[in-house]
Amino acid sequence: MKPVECEKLRITYRKGKTVAVDNLSFTVNSGDIFIFIGPDGAGKSSTFKAVCGVLTYDSGKLLTFGVDPNDEKSFEPVKEKISFMPQGLGQNLYKRLSVEENVDFFADLYGVTGEERERRKELLLKTTGLYEFRDRPAGKLSGGMMQKLSLCCILIHRPELLVLDEPTTGVDPVSRREIWRLLYSFNREGQTVLLSTSYLDEAERGTELLLMKNGKKIVSGSYEDVVKTDSKVFLITSDNPYAVYQKLWDITNTPRLKGDTVRVLIPPEKLEDFRELQEKLNFSAQPVEPDLEDLFVEKIGLRRVVLPPVFKPKTEVPENTVVVENVVKKFGDFTAVDGVSFTVKRGEIFGLLGPNGAGKTTLIKTILGLYSPTSGRISVAGKPVGKDVKKLIGYTSQKFSLYYDLTVLENLIYWGSVYGVSPSTVKSLVSQVAPVFELQEFLNRQVAELPLGIKQRVALLSALLHSPPILFLDEPTSGVDPVERDVFWQVIRELSKKFGVTVLITTHYMDEAEYCDRVLLMNRGKAVALGSPRKLKEELKEELGNAYLIYTDEPFDLEEKLKSLGFKTALFGRKVKVYSLKPVTEDYLKELGIPFKKLKSSYITMEDVFVFRVLNDV
Repeated sequence: MKPVECEKLRITYRKGKTVAVDNLSFTVNSGDIFIFIGPDGAGKSSTFKAVCGVLTYDSGKLLTFGVDPNDEKSFEPVKEKISFMPQGLGQNLYKRLSVEENVDFFADLYGVTGEERERRKELLLKTTGLYEFRDRPAGKLSGGMMQKLSLCCILIHRPELLVLDEPTTGVDPVSRREIWRLLYSFNREGQTVLLSTSYLDEAERGTELLLMKNGKKIVSGSYEDVVKTDSKVFLITSDNPYAVYQKLWDITNTPRLKGDTVRVLIPPEKLEDFRELQEKLNFSAQPVEPDLEDLFVEKIGLRRVVLPPVFKPKTEVPENTVVVENVVKKFGDFTAVDGVSFTVKRGEIFGLLGPNGAGKTTLIKTILGLYSPTSGRISVAGKPVGKDVKKLIGYTSQKFSLYYDLTVLENLIYWGSVYGVSPSTVKSLVSQVAPVFELQEFLNRQVAELPLGIKQRVALLSALLHSPPILFLDEPTSGVDPVERDVFWQVIRELSKKFGVTVLITTHYMDEAEYCDRVLLMNRGKAVALGSPRKLKEELKEELGNAYLIYTDEPFDLEEKLKSLGFKTALFGRKVKVYSLKPVTEDYLKELGIPFKKLKSSYITMEDVFVFRVLNDV
């Protein structure tokens, strides 16, 4: 019996006015890792809820283990075979209970007792890095730690089908690898996984992929069958990549600025225009194989953002806009921030990176004056943080930025009043910028009804209503799809490059770290690396050597074998990245008895910097 059979599924909201899923068909076989990808609002979450019997579908055929989820009475016994993790931070957790108490509660719920319970609990908590935090209340965990605890709770019993709606949202790269090891181990025991993700490297690990847009299936199949593009993909290097990036919009809606390079898809009919632009701007264009992000971008398309002058700050700030000197922040005996120092220049995009619980959010809140530092000195705009300085700052928090029972416009009016902007001024501004953020149709909708990407856009706009010269963004793109994230970064770049806004941002997407002028990497409250992305990558390359990608169907097994032979490794999708000061060739791998499908040269990325600096610091 197949875990899920779906044919011509249709799901609507608001009495049929909004179509969430339209004529969707797919089949999940036993032992699959079936992965859904697609832009926010594509219908992924609605589909998952219908599969689990949480949401009633309108029409079509849907069977979960051979039973119709719309038939509540017949479906009740089937629920014991399913574990469902909804989208959002800690949605299935009890915030006042400790980490261990939450896991125990779910163990009681599923009837897991005795030695089996303790064994599984210890395995899950240690694998996810939560064992040392088992006495901490769930409500006091970082967002990523909540996600890991949610996963522990639904895995405490042995469900036949795991339905996971973006389980790694807000989780750092090291922890994401730990979670995927856990999922692979359960999958090998025979469990089936139905999963959605905004991390496209994770989507490579699926046995089947399905790309959705506007409730419809765009393409589905194995990774090898799906990752094909009609356009040619180029990686562009130039002395002025930003200028090349801007001009490419005249040819295609697919350019992506990747640090000091540009990646673009050029359709056949535009190749001549592309070559003319290349000759005019004198840039180098290397053809590369398409990846899943290229497919995503080609099928969905990017949208160019041009900000109006209304966001230009009215207040000048000094060159050294944010100064942090040897800051320590303690909560009782726990040191969350331990002697951190750095300076952010005016107009700089400054990234704060680090694993969950590293102290990034605590540091931001201390700089903002929401916490008082235990010791050290902080100045913002040349002054200690106070009421006057706070008016110069726009802030979006990791966990809370909007009131869900208010409409979009009501939220914007509320946050405008917080920043001293009158309702009439907010309405006037919104009329100008709503088309830029594509919010026109959502202004009178309650925030609770909106897809995550729209909520994040509203939160960002809320922080910009008073045209601040300084912007603090705590994981603003967490859980947002690649197309939506590109919009965010176009806004951030325009604010920085065009208007001189100083931006301090945290993120778990390591490709976004490439967009920053400089980054500070934190771990366990301390600063472990500081510099431009290029500098940090060059320093790591000197230590590790050249990078190579080994293609395989069993990435975790291959990584273990390579490690046993003394190689430094990292995972990316189904590929294992290996680093060596000596050349690595196919003949060399064969001599070592290492099975592989293909070997390619690669390069050091910010994800490599993150993984190795954090692991070496532990």
